Amino acid sequence: MDNVKKNKKTKIMSKLKNVSVIKESDLTSGMIRVIMICWLIPYLTLSIVLFYSAETKTRKQIEDTIRTSLESCLDMCMLNISTAVQSSKKASYDGVLKKNYEEMHNRDRGYSLEELNYYNNYIDSEYRYSELFSATVLLMESNQTTEIPYIVSSLGNGSYNSNIATFKLVSKPKIEEVAKKLDTGNCFVPTDGRLYLVRNLLTNKYYPFATLVNEINIDYVFESFKNSVWYQDGCIFADGIQVTKSDDESVNTDLTDYYNNIYRQNKITDQTGTYYDRAYNIAYAVINYGDNQIVMLETLDKVGIMNERNSVIYAYIIILILLIPLLFATFYYFYVHISNPISDLMYASERIEKGQYGYKIAQFSKNREFGRLIDTFNHMSISLEESFNKIYAEEIAVRDANMKALQSQINPHFLNNTLEIINWKARMAGNDDVSGMIESLGVMMEATMNRNNESVISLTEELNYVDAYLYIIKQRFGEKFQFEKEIDENLLNVKIPRLIIQPIVENSVDHGGDLHGYRKGKLRIFKDNKGLHIVVENNGNLDETNKAKIESLLNDESVTDTKHTNIGIRNVHLRLKLTYGEKSGLSIYSPKEGTVVSELLIVGNV
Repeated sequence: MDNVKKNKKTKIMSKLKNVSVIKESDLTSGMIRVIMICWLIPYLTLSIVLFYSAETKTRKQIEDTIRTSLESCLDMCMLNISTAVQSSKKASYDGVLKKNYEEMHNRDRGYSLEELNYYNNYIDSEYRYSELFSATVLLMESNQTTEIPYIVSSLGNGSYNSNIATFKLVSKPKIEEVAKKLDTGNCFVPTDGRLYLVRNLLTNKYYPFATLVNEINIDYVFESFKNSVWYQDGCIFADGIQVTKSDDESVNTDLTDYYNNIYRQNKITDQTGTYYDRAYNIAYAVINYGDNQIVMLETLDKVGIMNERNSVIYAYIIILILLIPLLFATFYYFYVHISNPISDLMYASERIEKGQYGYKIAQFSKNREFGRLIDTFNHMSISLEESFNKIYAEEIAVRDANMKALQSQINPHFLNNTLEIINWKARMAGNDDVSGMIESLGVMMEATMNRNNESVISLTEELNYVDAYLYIIKQRFGEKFQFEKEIDENLLNVKIPRLIIQPIVENSVDHGGDLHGYRKGKLRIFKDNKGLHIVVENNGNLDETNKAKIESLLNDESVTDTKHTNIGIRNVHLRLKLTYGEKSGLSIYSPKEGTVVSELLIVGNV
């Protein structure tokens, strides 16, 4: 007795050790390591990633903003240039000057005063008040040694005579050279600090009788250029010639050097568009008109750009700094609400391990989960000693019950041997029917004994058990029992689980039959692409009660009917599902009135 009690106590102590907290692992230090590894390192990594992401995103956003702003300015400048070109073309397309020249001009005597006044009035009316042009000059064709320019100045700087003198000395020779090759088109001619739009006026015979020269009002045409975002200073180049200067001489020098040494030498682009060179903090817009190229360079406000970049970075820094208190709050929460109660549970486990049954932990109210866990632990500790004392008594009772059960059992081998003796005596007496029934009963007992401990047998052997059962039933019902078999002989060697057909046949016999007591059945075994089919048919009917009972048996519900046939078919159904999968099993249904079908389906390799 004492040894049994001691062994049982050893088992309980072993289970308590398995559920106790591992002493080698301290929860608090483990939490610190986890926070360091899973929080601090990701925190630092996240900080680096956020800084890089913020820097990259902000830089891209700044570049996109610069380009977008410059594109708007470029569109406005191109619109002004297009308007200026159209205004220049009007002198050719309306034909007024051409008609007057052809009607009034005589090359031998030169230009009359009336003719000159007419030209002057036309130029004055068309271009004097246009904000697109600073001045307009009409260079007339002449066979005299001195050409006569006519100028209409609306926004020109300096006096009239000064503008005429500058034009004759600096611009006129270059314009005349370009005009000789210009034919019927327009082109821009840059000179030092000025930009001219040049166009030849032709007679009906395509003879150039004059050259229209419009000096572009750079401040107006390119005014939007100075309105781009973060604009600090800038200058404009046309065909490699600087036509405007920046306000700051040092900036002007930088832009000139950049244009000559970076832009032109490297041939950065020949496409109309906007560009930003972050390395030099210079943005520029390019306009291509025919063979002319106008480049507008600008330096950007570094302070404004840096403020834009830093504002986003500062926001990320503030967010990251605010996460630090969250780190400590998380640690404190886990320490108070998790670490402490687990430590208490660990200590209590050790007390119980040492035999202090009934040890209790103080109530915990920080959170509901650990509060309930500690309450449960206390109840377990209180009832543990009572349970331990009961185990010994239960163990003795079970042992005694097993001994009594063993003593009351009949040895099945002895019973089988006894049936053999009875069968021998029946044959000696000439009672063949009794002998046959005993032999059949012996076959069925042999199946239930399973001396070879086989889980699967051949279909032939399984059918022998069915034949033995059918023989006994035939003796019971006589001519009122008829049973047919339709079996594919190619399947006789197929291996199937033991005793799966006989319970189904027995169930069909028990629940089959008509009002006159006649029982008819049929066993069909065949195989198709779905699997192996074992079908038992009987003459009977399924009412709603039977259908509900069958559904309960085959749907893993609790069994209230303890009749052995019901338990048998449920056992067959569950065995097939466990062995061959959910698609296998038993189904019972009524295809028509007076017929009930029980079908076993085995899906898989059999």
